[in-house]
Amino acid sequence: MSRKVVSSIRGVVAVLTLNDAARRNALSRDMVRDFHAALDETAGARALVIAADGPAFCAGANIDDLRTGWMETADPALDPAVLFRRIDEDPRPVVCAVGGPAVGGGFELTLSSDIVVAAGKAWFALPELGHGVIPNTAVATLQRNVGFRRACEIVLTRRRIALDEAVAIGLVVRTVPAEELLDAATALAADIVATAPPGAIAAAKANLRGHAGTDWSRVLRSPVDVPKEEWQEGLDAFVERRSPDYSRFWDISASRTAHNYLSRCKTITGAPS
Repeated sequence: MSRKVVSSIRGVVAVLTLNDAARRNALSRDMVRDFHAALDETAGARALVIAADGPAFCAGANIDDLRTGWMETADPALDPAVLFRRIDEDPRPVVCAVGGPAVGGGFELTLSSDIVVAAGKAWFALPELGHGVIPNTAVATLQRNVGFRRACEIVLTRRRIALDEAVAIGLVVRTVPAEELLDAATALAADIVATAPPGAIAAAKANLRGHAGTDWSRVLRSPVDVPKEEWQEGLDAFVERRSPDYSRFWDISASRTAHNYLSRCKTITGAPS
């Protein structure tokens, strides 16, 4: 079986390529495992470029894995959030080369990198809420890139962000023609490490992260904040190619909200329950 992430070396830069084009490079357990292996075997490289084979950068999490309880029983070695944290905290420069859709977990992968270079057919979206799940890494890492209110709008509306808007709001720092994408990303990574020492680069990244204040412990536990019945309905509907029916959950939520409000009022006033 071919690896879902393959590595190669270009001078001092390691290129890690998502290699499951038939499934639009969907982020699966196998891909997470192979990504860790690729990072291990390229530990001697001075910089990293993350690229993808095929027309899609990454179509998001593998639905089959999600439906079998991936969020509930996440092995750290197979947990996407652990992988994103590892990429985020890698002391080397990490450049994403995005030439197609970066959706859900694919979008989160770009947010875990330092710099994103993109080509004309790239776009970004976080559709998770419509499937009854949350983009648990993006809720932390998106707002440090675009600010709280814009992050709320992107997560809640789940709309597609075209490349020109991605540049305007700071998700992408440079656009190039598609045929130049990998060369441009690799050259950028090589330029960074050519004239700066590793300790200074690592310190700059660590302090940038520290000031951004991402709480990774919360990121790792946040998937279980979503009621299981909601994500089961959302993911089942996606696979069955129908619209999800969330109406019963809204009814339950309204009843629960009213009960919690009354309980708080009684606590404040000292009234008997």
